[in-house]
Amino acid sequence: MKQILGWIAGTALLALAACHAPDNASSKQAAGSMELKVYSVPPAQTGQLTGALRSALGGKASVTSPTPGKLLVYAAPDAQASIGKAIASLGPVSSTPSAATQVDLHLWVIDGESGAGADDAALKPLASALDGVRQNIAPLHFSLDQMITARTSAGDDGTSVVSAVDGGYSRGVDFMVRGIDGEMLDLELSYDDHGQRGLAKFKSEVHLRAGQYVVLAQGPGACAPALLGKSAPPCPTRPALRLLIVRADILPPQA
Repeated sequence: MKQILGWIAGTALLALAACHAPDNASSKQAAGSMELKVYSVPPAQTGQLTGALRSALGGKASVTSPTPGKLLVYAAPDAQASIGKAIASLGPVSSTPSAATQVDLHLWVIDGESGAGADDAALKPLASALDGVRQNIAPLHFSLDQMITARTSAGDDGTSVVSAVDGGYSRGVDFMVRGIDGEMLDLELSYDDHGQRGLAKFKSEVHLRAGQYVVLAQGPGACAPALLGKSAPPCPTRPALRLLIVRADILPPQA
């Protein structure tokens, strides 16, 4: 699938270069014309195809997806011809809409304390990821601040979770699975900690394998902030490090 995406992007770029080359008056006239076309594509690959075409076409065309399985492309006719041929190479798209692949997403907010010590028992499944952090930084032991879970579908508008944190403030997390290729996922995630301390805001796109624990971000540790009119929660020792770790699990098709 990755090779096909690269070929689609390449053919779009070649077509764009051809239709905008200033060879003569007729080519300039063709370059100025634009047309809108709708393409049917595999629903699970909609996000990947949209991203590949946007990267290739840049500001010379517009690529949008109103729904999984459909692409709207506004581009020059020569580019449309090449894009159409490339998309056709993906094979026939079933006329019967298939259910979008569902994905369970898990995000761990973890604090690292300086020195040797036992990790929280709840973090045992993440041991290999945490050991990697220890090897790269210093002796640390880890405690779980919060775990956030969500279920979403590949190619949809994403899922948002707002959760309460001890101390009364909230965290917001937005997940979007842009596409799935076998066991690999293209995930977009944004994190907003309304405590506004330590690792407060983060946004990333990551290509990861299903079932893999991935350290998305690490930043300075932070004590919980004081709320308006209240004192801050006890925090005798500020954590040395804060981590964001994510895992995505592809769910089997529903019967």
